Amino acid sequence: MSQPGIAAIESGAHDTTVSRLELLLAALGQRVVLVPTVCRSVAEAADGIRSALVCRDENWAWREVIQTSDDLAREAPVVRVALSIVRPLPVGDQRYDALLAAVVDYWLTRDQLPRPGWLDHRAFTLDEPWDVEQLAELREHARSTTPTSISRHGVYLAATELAST
Repeated sequence: MSQPGIAAIESGAHDTTVSRLELLLAALGQRVVLVPTVCRSVAEAADGIRSALVCRDENWAWREVIQTSDDLAREAPVVRVALSIVRPLPVGDQRYDALLAAVVDYWLTRDQLPRPGWLDHRAFTLDEPWDVEQLAELREHARSTTPTSISRHGVYLAATELAST
């Protein structure tokens, strides 16, 4: 395939077929693998969080995080790993970048599943801890019950908060 043809695909000026995509990836020693799921990938969830934060709606951003947690919880382990492979783009608030990573880390670590390398990137860990619990009288309990897979990202949140109500 010519360089202008590849550029047209990259820019979206030309839509490609799956077979063409497979040929292009084969030249790079890669393959396409489809994973049947109705859930969004973590990278797509980050897009939803970013949209909520652009609108300055932290309740919506929180709902996006909880939906991601629910999606990962309901999926089979292999699908959970597949949904988490691609590193999400920054959402515009490092607290939510760390929170999203903490949620992914929790659901993968809980079942001893492979963790993608992006979880260990500095961009997904806070320098200053974030107590997600807003009620001061509940913060100590949240800190004492926060799983290591969550706290390693600088986020303190009881695992029970990761389920929708």
